[in-house]
Amino acid sequence: MIEQYQLSNKNGFSVIIIPYGGIIKEINVPDRNGKIENIVLNYKKSEEYLEDNFFIGALIGRYANRIENGTFSLGNENFQLDKNEGNNHLHGGKKGFNKNFWKVVDYDSVNEKFIKLSYYSKHLECGYPGNLNCDVKYSITDKNEFTIEFMAISDKDTIFNPTSHSYFNLNPSKMSILDHELKINAKKYIPVNKKSLPKNDLKGIVDTAFDFNKSKKIKVDINKNDDQILNSEGYDHCFILDKNKTNIAAELSENITGRKLIIKTDQPGIQLYTGNHLGGKFKKNQGLCLETQNFPNAPNVKSFPSSILKANRNYYSKTSYHFTLK
Repeated sequence: MIEQYQLSNKNGFSVIIIPYGGIIKEINVPDRNGKIENIVLNYKKSEEYLEDNFFIGALIGRYANRIENGTFSLGNENFQLDKNEGNNHLHGGKKGFNKNFWKVVDYDSVNEKFIKLSYYSKHLECGYPGNLNCDVKYSITDKNEFTIEFMAISDKDTIFNPTSHSYFNLNPSKMSILDHELKINAKKYIPVNKKSLPKNDLKGIVDTAFDFNKSKKIKVDINKNDDQILNSEGYDHCFILDKNKTNIAAELSENITGRKLIIKTDQPGIQLYTGNHLGGKFKKNQGLCLETQNFPNAPNVKSFPSSILKANRNYYSKTSYHFTLK
């Protein structure tokens, strides 16, 4: 039996975490009428996650998104990673962070405000160099803010780009996110080829289906006759975040429930994925991901921000999710 741990506050806001995959099983949030519902896609039984192929709610690593041919060079060495999406390496490989049990190293069982998980990834696990220790801290506040912090250190130079892969649906009784309104703080995104690999250029969003600078419903342009939309059967693209003092990356809202989510991050990009290939117990577009991360395939694209984690240097990243009402 897989244990689960609850974080909660006085407002009825709560988060359920399981150590397998560091998975976020539930985020329970009030709507404008005070009705509390879980707003992330999940499996009812925790054991069902063992067979999951959609990264539902999971920690992703060592490297989120895709790496071309599953290869990269570091120093004078070439490394071959798992190929688990055709010829691509995706989300850490066949047995990445999402397919391992994490150790609970600290849990605020009295106030239920935080939990800290730890995972030791051995040298060449899934092909990655370095013995890597990774800690993840989940915490909540009485202001309905949920924060994820990644901390890591490796004994060799390596690449590292973790994220969290929750599928949000702010109105779970409706099996679609197409009526959700989204705003992304970005003026450019990364186009992809037919294999969902990033091209080496950045593209402006103005007058394209990717313009989320002003809040708009997902459905407005998701069926547009646009090569990028057609390639991915919807949105599955990384947006280049505009840095500002607030660190606000995206805002997601839903009119019927009045729920609103504001995402803040220190990461350079955010991947919008509209659940185009969901299946099994889930329907296409039933949830959407907003994955804060470095750019896809960055180890092979010199113009992208470096994803190298130097030996014995501390890695830290922080993303917070603030739930409020419109």
